[in-house]
Amino acid sequence: MEAKNTVKSLDDQIVDLLIKFSIPLYVDYEDVPTQIGTGFIVHSEHGFFLVSAAHVLDDALTHGMYFYCSPSLKKHLSGKLVRSKVTPDRTQDSIDVGVLRLLDGPFPPYQEVDKFAMDISYLKPRYVPREGSQYLMIGYPSTKSKVSRTAPFVSVAPYALTTDSAEPEEYRKHALPEETHILLKLDVKNAFDTQSGRHMHFPKPQGMSGAPVIVSYDDNEESRVFPVVGVAIEHRATARIIVATDVRFVLEAIDVATAGEE
Repeated sequence: MEAKNTVKSLDDQIVDLLIKFSIPLYVDYEDVPTQIGTGFIVHSEHGFFLVSAAHVLDDALTHGMYFYCSPSLKKHLSGKLVRSKVTPDRTQDSIDVGVLRLLDGPFPPYQEVDKFAMDISYLKPRYVPREGSQYLMIGYPSTKSKVSRTAPFVSVAPYALTTDSAEPEEYRKHALPEETHILLKLDVKNAFDTQSGRHMHFPKPQGMSGAPVIVSYDDNEESRVFPVVGVAIEHRATARIIVATDVRFVLEAIDVATAGEE
């Protein structure tokens, strides 16, 4: 995998950190790598856990999902999969979060592709109120993933979005409480091109489901901390919002995946 990691601005510290955590996820269709989502790996005393949207991780069972742990080595996903709901119809699952406990190596860090696991302490559930914070999400739009048919690699580019929470009435309108979800305004002009670092129109967000959502600025924070508060699960184009689920459900899924262990 050839990664274009060239974001030049937007608070370099947090952007560089998120890029190292965010991982594009693939399945093969007709023997061609097809990027279908984004994920990130969480590490705890119990091991390593790949986090993404449940509808993305469904394909881990049905189509053989993988990511690149080196430019030419695929890490095929297997392990204990815990999802918010086991259903053939994800429209009936408003949480839409999944965790795959990785039981076989190689485990992070993946130095050759500059990817790392985040410590579970980074996850901050129920980070409310949503207003008054600035959010940052970095994922991999599938429209920007390129496959070489003459060489065994894919080229990917992470895109960064900074945004605010939608107003409280939007949460009521979509019947998604602040305690369980984050509604991110999708201002298509408030994105960054990873090739130039310039502001640009945000690409279609297909392939960004499963991306971590971080609070990059909070009026109530005295110190510069960057809590991971959500997982992107859905783009509602008409409302111009991205729906993210609170990481509380990630922590609950990890508990289920490790139940019975000391």
